[in-house]
Amino acid sequence: MRRERLPKGSLEVIELLENKGALTQKEIIDNLKQIKSRAVRYTVRQLLDRAILVNRANFEDMRSSLIGINPEMELSLKDLINRQKAETAIAV
Repeated sequence: MRRERLPKGSLEVIELLENKGALTQKEIIDNLKQIKSRAVRYTVRQLLDRAILVNRANFEDMRSSLIGINPEMELSLKDLINRQKAETAIAV
């Protein structure tokens, strides 16, 4: 069984969405200025593919969608984050 690893920068994206709620991809990039925008887009796409994040309609601006944490994944997400932090601490 292969251990699932989160893409680099995932913890920052997830913590941002936990604190601020659902945001557009542009808002996520603007809030994470220390990370390159390409890396943020890649991370968001990977998290969406893994169903950790979900797209919702943005009724204020239908040209973009809101990205938020999948409520069905919250418990397994916390476990995955804790494992990721533990692996990072061991590597350092």
